[in-house]
Amino acid sequence: MRIPGINQTGVPGAEQISLGAISSAAQSQMRVSSALTKVVDDYQVMSNKAEAVAQYGQNYQSSLTVLDSAYDEMINQPHFDEKNNPTYRDISSRWSKSSMKHVNETLNNFTNSTARSEYQADITAYLRGKSNDMRGVARTRQVEFASGVLASQISSYAKQPNGSEKIQAAIEQQVSIGFMTPEEGVNRLQASLEDHASTQLTMSIQGAENDLELDAIRLSLLDNTNPYLSLASVKSAFTSLDQRESQMDKDLDDQQNGVYVDALTKVIMGDLTEAGDIDMLLVSDQITPKFHASLMKSLNTEMLGPEVDDWAEFSLIKRNMGDYNEAEILSNSMLTKDSRIKLLTDLSKWNDEEDKDLDWVGTQQSDEAYRLLKARFPLKGTPMQAMLGLSSVENSAAMTKLYNRISALPPGDKISSVIDVANQIIAEADAGIQTKTLVVPATIQEIIDQTDGASPERKKMLDAWQMKYNAKPAPADYIRAVQNDMMSLAKEMGVIV
Repeated sequence: MRIPGINQTGVPGAEQISLGAISSAAQSQMRVSSALTKVVDDYQVMSNKAEAVAQYGQNYQSSLTVLDSAYDEMINQPHFDEKNNPTYRDISSRWSKSSMKHVNETLNNFTNSTARSEYQADITAYLRGKSNDMRGVARTRQVEFASGVLASQISSYAKQPNGSEKIQAAIEQQVSIGFMTPEEGVNRLQASLEDHASTQLTMSIQGAENDLELDAIRLSLLDNTNPYLSLASVKSAFTSLDQRESQMDKDLDDQQNGVYVDALTKVIMGDLTEAGDIDMLLVSDQITPKFHASLMKSLNTEMLGPEVDDWAEFSLIKRNMGDYNEAEILSNSMLTKDSRIKLLTDLSKWNDEEDKDLDWVGTQQSDEAYRLLKARFPLKGTPMQAMLGLSSVENSAAMTKLYNRISALPPGDKISSVIDVANQIIAEADAGIQTKTLVVPATIQEIIDQTDGASPERKKMLDAWQMKYNAKPAPADYIRAVQNDMMSLAKEMGVIV
């Protein structure tokens, strides 16, 4: 039998030997080919794994950095927008939308399906945790906002006669929603109703217009039946009653004094000539008996004054206008009628100028000072302060310093010093200067009397005095200090006892 491709040698068995060799060689070739294929496949697997690891690591770490930064930026944004609306309401949805946008964009960058699947699984777990955190932030801010709203409501209801019912309803609503526990609600209700009772009592005292109304309030306090009106509030109310009574007496005195000055001016000018008109002022309690007697005397004697002024008296009043009032000028028997009228006009102008300087708050200078302080000490404080329209602690402290320092200045220096004082407050804050715990005397002499020579305490006190009153001591103020120091030295040396 002839086998194609096999030489016929004529030797028995040669064909079989050649076929076995061929088969063996073929099998060997297949083994080599299979081995090479396995090597190639193993390399491809390793290469794919390396690519997957590289893509996963690069994209996952990059996403963590981006998303963590976006999360921190979002939770640190203002709690209220430009219209003063709370931003917690959509913060979770904004985070979800922003984070998913980033994840979808990142998924499009993958070329390795294994890396893509691993990234998607892990980033989903990360986002699930961050979303829970964001919902916690939103819930916390929701509770804070509700607490602020409740505080605002209670403050408003405290001024209403039937506010206790509204306060109770508002707190019960907060408890039912879950913004506070029942125990917190009970404690808040007790404190709020006590505040309402105290506020209503204070308002009734301040609204009293005569002694009869004040006496009625006193009697009601002696027989108090309001369970929310504490003993401390009752004690404070009695003090407020006395203060209100004193204020009413002062207001009446000021009113009667004004009527007296007006009537005396008319007598001097010749516009009031009938005693009956003066008597009517007394009968209607517009003037006191003392004022009535003074007016009758002026009317009867036609208090026109001398023909020639006492020039020393006129000059004294002219130079020290702020030390006199209308009644003192009008009743001055050392001045002529015309001079008294002229000085009265000058006093009115002086008072107008003083009032204008005292009212420095509404000036352009004060507006500029406020602008400077607001730029250095921002108005926005905590979210609660912002919601209630309150300024930050730093801004409030700076404004208080400005008001106190300007108020301490003499009339005529207030408006011109406002901007300088504001800049001084800013400079102190920048330098970290603290003066709030130091009690500064009113005069240099008090500092000299209370401190020793060149002691640090005296220097500190003198610096604080200049800062508080925005003024420098006169050279003469230090003469007494030198004298005191020499006396102290003499005592130490035994020269004097």
